[in-house]
Amino acid sequence: MAYPKAIRDNLATVIAGVLVAIVLALAWLLLLPRATADAPLVARVHDADGVAHELPLDQDGQLVVQTSLGRNVLVVEKGACRMLEADCPNGNCLHQHAIDAPGQQLICLPHRLWVEVVAQGAPDGQMDASLVASDEAGDAGVDLVSR
Repeated sequence: MAYPKAIRDNLATVIAGVLVAIVLALAWLLLLPRATADAPLVARVHDADGVAHELPLDQDGQLVVQTSLGRNVLVVEKGACRMLEADCPNGNCLHQHAIDAPGQQLICLPHRLWVEVVAQGAPDGQMDASLVASDEAGDAGVDLVSR
């Protein structure tokens, strides 16, 4: 099949452009938070005992999570959730930024507690805290704070 000279000369560029557009469209579809515009946002708290708690981000409040591994206190103020208190050894979770948008997380590794912002009624995330916070890992002097 004979293509016009302009297409033949730029065929590689056209194909690359189409492929880039496809990859960007797929990435946007796969990585786009699944929150709907109508659903209010909540901070979903997953604790070491396998219990999930929810804190609505549209009202100020506080949640105390007591598990076999320790105690954490989360607070919602002005639409954002942050860790207020934790009795973990280093308290690194206390230095993480407040979260207020889908996909953002707070993590307390020693207590195997993680918090994610999701639309109310959205499915749980897929983090396996037991793999992230293994007791066998030891301290090794590594700062595990996510900033």
